[in-house]
Amino acid sequence: MAALLTFVGALLLGIAFDRWYRESLIERERERVRSYVAPYAVAIEGVFNRHVGRLAGLVAFVDAQPSVEAMRTAFPTIAEGLRTAATGLRAIQLNREGRIVATYPAADSLRLLGYDLLSDPRAEIRDGVQRAMDAEHMIITGPIALLQGGTGLILRQRVSNVRAGFPDLVTMVLDLGPVFEEADGAAVPATVRTVLLDRRGQSMRGEPADVSEPTMTPVRIGDGDWTVLASPVGGWGESVEADLRPTRAATLVIIVLLTSLAFGVVGREETLREAVTGRTRELARANDDLRREGEERLQLEERLLHSQKMEAVGTLAGGIAHDFNNLLTAIVGFAQLSEQQVMGLQNALAGSAESRSLVDLRQDLTEILKAADRASLLTAQLLAFSRRQTITPSRVNMNGIVHDIQRMLRRLIGEQVLLVTEATPQPLPVMADGGQLAQVVVNLVVNARDALPNGGTIRVTTTALDTDTVSEGLLGGLPAGQWVLLSVEDDGIGMPADIVARMWEPFFTTKQLGDGTGLGLSTVYGIVTQAGGHVFCDSTPGRGTTVTVALPRLAHTPGDVVEAPPVTGTSDGEVILVVEDEAGLRRLVSEILRRKGYQVQVAQDGADALEQLAAGFTPDLVLTDVVMPRMGGRELADAIVEHGWQFPVLFMSGYQAGEELPDDEEHAFIGKPFTPEALVSRVRKVLVTRI
Repeated sequence: MAALLTFVGALLLGIAFDRWYRESLIERERERVRSYVAPYAVAIEGVFNRHVGRLAGLVAFVDAQPSVEAMRTAFPTIAEGLRTAATGLRAIQLNREGRIVATYPAADSLRLLGYDLLSDPRAEIRDGVQRAMDAEHMIITGPIALLQGGTGLILRQRVSNVRAGFPDLVTMVLDLGPVFEEADGAAVPATVRTVLLDRRGQSMRGEPADVSEPTMTPVRIGDGDWTVLASPVGGWGESVEADLRPTRAATLVIIVLLTSLAFGVVGREETLREAVTGRTRELARANDDLRREGEERLQLEERLLHSQKMEAVGTLAGGIAHDFNNLLTAIVGFAQLSEQQVMGLQNALAGSAESRSLVDLRQDLTEILKAADRASLLTAQLLAFSRRQTITPSRVNMNGIVHDIQRMLRRLIGEQVLLVTEATPQPLPVMADGGQLAQVVVNLVVNARDALPNGGTIRVTTTALDTDTVSEGLLGGLPAGQWVLLSVEDDGIGMPADIVARMWEPFFTTKQLGDGTGLGLSTVYGIVTQAGGHVFCDSTPGRGTTVTVALPRLAHTPGDVVEAPPVTGTSDGEVILVVEDEAGLRRLVSEILRRKGYQVQVAQDGADALEQLAAGFTPDLVLTDVVMPRMGGRELADAIVEHGWQFPVLFMSGYQAGEELPDDEEHAFIGKPFTPEALVSRVRKVLVTRI
């Protein structure tokens, strides 16, 4: 009887353990499947977000047009530019009161112009147009059969400034096939089956019946989330079967062993009890080891998933930075040149009706510059986050950094918020990258502005701190030493303790979807800690927030007393060769330099420039982009050295992923986007230094 009871007990214990361990393995397998699907979901988001950016550009184009005729004339060019390198973009349309008033490519014009979408027999089309006319955000219709043929999605967004005769909606028509082909670069292993559902739960790829008890990964797409369902090809049970076999074999061996001992040691109950107890302890230890190994493996998989997500974001940031910075450079440059012309016209027409009418134009240009500042800030955040930003630590004065960006800060925070800066009279030298320190200040001020929905005051202060012991209170944990403190204080809504504890995490944000990236404060934390500093936050709900940055202070030198005078941009008639493959940017740079009195000659790429130099053209300076077709800027500079030509080279770049930026003292460098004043000052400094 005792032996039978022993057998039954061991069997029940083995069955219970097997069931528990199987569920543990299945949960681990679910986490692994989620890690496989996450990059695929990120890839889909990236593809569609690029199209969303093009749609926003189309809205900005319509808003900026001075007349309907000018808009119609420029529309084909703008539409062709938006379609360049745009995967799956079938058509670009302008709508007014539900009708198609302009479409590109031109092949669609004959049969689609004037088409009344509000009378379309498909309710989904009518509903999508009406929703877009009433909503403040982008509206997605589909998947649906397209008028151009095939199946796709239709993206619509209302124009911000609707005027008489102008469109009230802009539309982009996407072909799903090429879009998904681009996203398939983030491949999911063949052992995992996936199904993509739209915001209504309808299947876009795959059959829902093919996945059992699937994991669900959200895909953030415009006005409604999509969902990726995923499960192993053979089901969850089959996916863990191989891992269960060794454990089941060990359990069976233990059951047989215990039963044999029970039948073989009749009359020796105490010895049998001790043997069973010993074997049970071994089994418990084995269970503990298995559980510990499972937990460690799960932690490793979580770190792998986080690493893959960070890598995907970094790749996306580096991929768009170069083209985005080229566009920002042209936007900022032409806007500032236009602003200077408007100011000149205002002065020339002072007191006249025309002068007053120029006020609105100047305000529009100011808004463009504000938007460009915000876009430049976002690009800098992405570059810093993906570690593709050029970093040049040097001795800089914290007071000078705050002073130099005050004008941009006031543009960013708006008129409802008062900006107060208080800098200590003494110089505050630190060893850091000046551009990154400016980014720290901008990120903290913008974050403070978001805490002031009804206006208020932001106070930026710089001070010196000498401490002989570890600090306590607000700066608790700051080591002894000499420090430079930068504080950004607001009297806004404040934050509870649980939010303060997570505020430095990447992608953590309390803002609505689409209003924030969650990168601003994590970028601040990364820059400060990389420079050997510390960050602290003191916040109380309803009373405001103070963020303090502490950086090691360098020893005082006489050179810190007076800031170096700025280099004047006045020209002495020097000749400059501008080498840039982007036509708009090439024209902008040339116009800036010509207005300052320089003589300018242009080249489309490095090969064109080298041909001009070989023909006998001798400039005083070569201003060249880094990445260009046929021959890049770096190869051009090497060719100039090989030919023995004695003139300096100034590189300009938007930080394209993989490009080799100059890191020596032989060549100068200016990053995109840059302002006209910054370009002229940099050019003059290079010329003066070589003289």
